Amino acid sequence: MRTRRLLAALTTAFVAGPALAVATAAPAAAATATHIVGSDGGAWISGPGYRTQPGVPVFGDSLSLSINVVTDSGEQVYDGTLTVQRQLAGQSTWTTVASSTSAYLYDSTSAKGNATYRVIYSGSGDYAGSTATVAAKIQRKFDITPTSGRTAGMKVKVSPKYKGAITIMKKQGKTWKKFKTVRTNSKSRVSFSLPAPRKGKYFWQLVIRSSKAFATTKSVVYYTRKY
Repeated sequence: MRTRRLLAALTTAFVAGPALAVATAAPAAAATATHIVGSDGGAWISGPGYRTQPGVPVFGDSLSLSINVVTDSGEQVYDGTLTVQRQLAGQSTWTTVASSTSAYLYDSTSAKGNATYRVIYSGSGDYAGSTATVAAKIQRKFDITPTSGRTAGMKVKVSPKYKGAITIMKKQGKTWKKFKTVRTNSKSRVSFSLPAPRKGKYFWQLVIRSSKAFATTKSVVYYTRKY
């Protein structure tokens, strides 16, 4: 009887955690100071609740914007305008990604890489203008197709375009150790085979090292076995 090898993914829902670090700038002097806050009392920018990869949000994920302006006493402000801008890591320019003609905004923007986001409130009448900034870490996206048959393995595509190293990690006991390194081609793709045990399972995870533009990128955990 022919032995077949199987590669399967251990799918897990990753609940959004505190991946975004917030810093609020002091408002300019005015009759009534204002502050940028999240409309539900939390952060004004957040990643998706379901994660396709462990860790921080992934390239292409939708980042939710939920913004209010309040005074020191908690009074909500309605007059004025809001502008949300993004500055990608390593760049000096700011790009507007959302705006509102009032002092509240509910919108979203697509994750493009490590970046700083800022909200600018224009101020209105007796209300002072104010700003708030957020540093957001983003990882690259893995598109992985498991292959099975006489040889188990993976077909991998990385987004955005990436020509570089991917480390294949193998779990040994409770720790992960480097198994080998593969490199994507000019189309951000790579294919490779993996061993499978006669008994039990081998567990695997792909990792791309962090850079200025992206955080450390990790795949979900896969396993191989013979059957």
